[in-house]
Amino acid sequence: MASTLWCVTVTEENKGKAPYFDFVNKGAEALLSITMEEFAAGATATTVAPEVGGEVSGWAFSPTYETLVNEKPLYSYFTTDSVVGFVVDNGTVVLKKDLASNAATTFTTTFSLVKADAVTLNAKQINTKLGIQKEDAGVKLTFTPDANKTSLKNPFSQEFFLAADAEDEFVYITRKEDAKALFVDTAFINTTGSMFLAFNYMNDLDALKASSLKEHGQFLFTYFPTNDSLVIQVKTIIEAPTADGWKAATPTTITANADDKNYVTVQDLVKEDQIRVVTIGEKKETDIVLGFTSCKESDTDRVSLEDGVYFIRNAKTNKYYASPIHIDGAKEEWVSVDADEQNVDHMPAYQWVVLKTKTSEYFAATSPVEVVNREYASLNGTYQFTQATGSSKYFCADLAADSLVITKITDANILGDEHLGYKYLTKDELMITNYAFNYFNPYTMEKYIAQVAGSNKLNVLQDTPTYFEIKPVNGNVAADYGYKVTADVKKRINGLAQLKRESYTIHTKNAVIALGEENNFVITDKTAASKFFFKENNQLDATCYYAFIDAANLEETDKSFKFKAGVADQSLTALLQQQVIDEVRTSAFSIGLTDQPLYRRFNNVKLDGAVEGNEDATKLLKFKEAYVNDYLMDETNVNFKREGMSYLGIGAANIAEAGLSFNVRPYNIGKSAQYNIKPQYLIYVSETVNEGSENIPCDATNHKHMNAAGEECGPEDCIHATPAVEGFNRYKLLVSFADSTDAEVVTEKQLYKFGKYVRVGFVDAVEQDSVIYILGNTFANIATKDLNMDDVKKALEAKKISSINMKATVKEDKHHNYTWSFRYIDPTKAANEVEEDRAFLIESNAVAPIAPKNAAWIKNQNNCLVLSAMDASFDDAKTGGDAALIFNIEKGAADDMATDNESISASEVSVVATNGAVIIKGAEGKTVAISNVLGQTIANTVITSSEATISVPAGVVVVAVEGEAAVKAIVK
Repeated sequence: MASTLWCVTVTEENKGKAPYFDFVNKGAEALLSITMEEFAAGATATTVAPEVGGEVSGWAFSPTYETLVNEKPLYSYFTTDSVVGFVVDNGTVVLKKDLASNAATTFTTTFSLVKADAVTLNAKQINTKLGIQKEDAGVKLTFTPDANKTSLKNPFSQEFFLAADAEDEFVYITRKEDAKALFVDTAFINTTGSMFLAFNYMNDLDALKASSLKEHGQFLFTYFPTNDSLVIQVKTIIEAPTADGWKAATPTTITANADDKNYVTVQDLVKEDQIRVVTIGEKKETDIVLGFTSCKESDTDRVSLEDGVYFIRNAKTNKYYASPIHIDGAKEEWVSVDADEQNVDHMPAYQWVVLKTKTSEYFAATSPVEVVNREYASLNGTYQFTQATGSSKYFCADLAADSLVITKITDANILGDEHLGYKYLTKDELMITNYAFNYFNPYTMEKYIAQVAGSNKLNVLQDTPTYFEIKPVNGNVAADYGYKVTADVKKRINGLAQLKRESYTIHTKNAVIALGEENNFVITDKTAASKFFFKENNQLDATCYYAFIDAANLEETDKSFKFKAGVADQSLTALLQQQVIDEVRTSAFSIGLTDQPLYRRFNNVKLDGAVEGNEDATKLLKFKEAYVNDYLMDETNVNFKREGMSYLGIGAANIAEAGLSFNVRPYNIGKSAQYNIKPQYLIYVSETVNEGSENIPCDATNHKHMNAAGEECGPEDCIHATPAVEGFNRYKLLVSFADSTDAEVVTEKQLYKFGKYVRVGFVDAVEQDSVIYILGNTFANIATKDLNMDDVKKALEAKKISSINMKATVKEDKHHNYTWSFRYIDPTKAANEVEEDRAFLIESNAVAPIAPKNAAWIKNQNNCLVLSAMDASFDDAKTGGDAALIFNIEKGAADDMATDNESISASEVSVVATNGAVIIKGAEGKTVAISNVLGQTIANTVITSSEATISVPAGVVVVAVEGEAAVKAIVK
């Protein structure tokens, strides 16, 4: 019956336009709407009945709505001049489309709206409220007015009841709470005034059926669908006793709803006090509502949920509705969660995607919802929730016998994290090769996966971490899993991500973790590595712990998991073994980096000379070799020098041709993802500055100031103004020559290598606007003050020089040939504020960007400073093997820079530092001022010859010749 009933909404448009109609089916609770996708390509009619639901609604029907005109077609516009509508073709309702001008001839089937007839309800229709609730849920009707201010409850509205079929369309009524059977008693409620018959209960329905008052408990329910209105009549009553008593009185009986009497109604017992009782009367004096979804708002406890992702908890037990690891999607169950040890925010198997099944505004508030597990999409169902007035809890008998706490997830990080639930290592994180696996257990949080001494097996009894490398199985391209987030779902749940996961293998230096004999995991180079998903199972404080799920051996049918790694608690060896997925206990491990620093960061006030508040500023440092106590410096050995090249060398402090200090400047600190783990630095010497020049405005008064576009402007923008010139810094930058190619193979003639080893040296470089221009020897004879950046940029365009865009490269953690990192040889001691404990290798390019096992480190090859070959092992290098050099630092000084001490060209003027003096050539007639690094004047005089020698104290001095850029020189 319900599927034949329609609620009608009429929308009146502007005057002169016909209204349009929307129809909502009461049975399906669905808006009459269709989609144009029903039509095959090129077709103007469909061949089968359309499904309800789509983008087209709002139907032309009656030209007026106050008085309906029936027998009219139903059609709606889908474009401005085209319509689609319903026709009946051989007994099937189909769609046709045509121009609106042809509507009268195309849509030949007409429709009429008629008022729904009254129907007598049977027990099932009453108990389900015409199909909107479960048959055993219990029914409460709504009476207006209702019984009030009395202890006598209305058995139809103030008690839950169930109906059972009797004969001749009548039904019995039993109270749901105790199954007692309702009947109209042969007794009155009151003793004075108008007398009202009372309701009463027998012990059960069988007792009523066997009683002489059987028909007093048979009720007729007549339903008027248009108004959701009920009339209830009882089959037989005795209105009043005779002088001989109730049994002697003549019963009043009805046989059908046409008999106008025996109505269930509400009467005033004391009108002034609004005391009312439910009784039987000759006429119906109360409105009774069934509560079936109607065209007007009806009282119902049905509610819906907004589209979204939710947690569902049992309000009584506080358990979560979920599918934990050991169930793995086989079913859902109620699961205890200790919030101190697990974080369900990170566990999609504990989260449920909820979408309304009815999105029409007519049913939004009461729509059932589709509920799907976010990780296991096969766990799903459609549920109708109810909620008591004023309560925050929900109820759904299909889910639990108890009330539910349903919490919507609003955190965009949870909704939008596509890697939620499984550990995903980013490209930057995969650079790191030092991961330790700490076992989650109730005894101590310092138990790590490690190799058993004298065996290749693994256990979790080691108190100190063993470090492993993690590698992705599928190129770190995560695959979709879990609930499918379609384009439509994305529209309905803002920010919801499609979940993805990647599997990984675990490696040592020359071996892998794999499955060995007796289901033990082992370290081996003989077997393929085991593949694992790292699925989160626990969280303690801020540390997440993951179950190692076998990603390779899946069930054939549904691709569910079969195995996981677990700790064998049945023995004292605590071996790491393969376990079946449905083992209730699940072992979990943190995947953590060492807390010990891997690389040195020069930000310590005591050891590195850092300034508090600006700890990462550029430092002046000396690099002292740890065993022989030699220092890095300019190359001094003539056998290793090459014309046009400036190499890094090493030797005793007293052989340095210049000083021993280097500028060490942070490069990626605060910029890249892993700078905290691996800070990188630029190393340079011989820094000079071109200050540029300020704008010189046009000072003419005989014309208007005009810019290059011919527009009137201020004097500073005038075409006669002298534009400002931006300044720059120039220095000699320490680089690896690994990307340079030698034409020579003879060691003595090679510029960039020494035999097979790459050399390290300085290149002329200019820095402006976060771009470093590597000049090489292109501008070697041009002083800093005369260097023109336009010429530099032209040389770059001509590919005569190269450049480094630091705005981009500082964000990278990979190494470059111009950056350097300082790898601790013993991270366990590096936290000590003792310089000897912070010894390091100087690291250049590497196989793995962070903490590589193989890399290029500065080494001594037959007294020539080079980089080790890329196959050099850290384990060897940190002990001084392969001639790799281990360094400590000393604080440097500005007057001890490792700068070239040769003649410094300054246009035609040259300044040469010598022992105890500076020699100035080509400055005859010019004033020269010499000061120390503190700005104190040492000499100020006019040069009277083409070559003048001026005595100055040892150290760094600044020589300023009139008309020339000031230069620094180191005097011994």
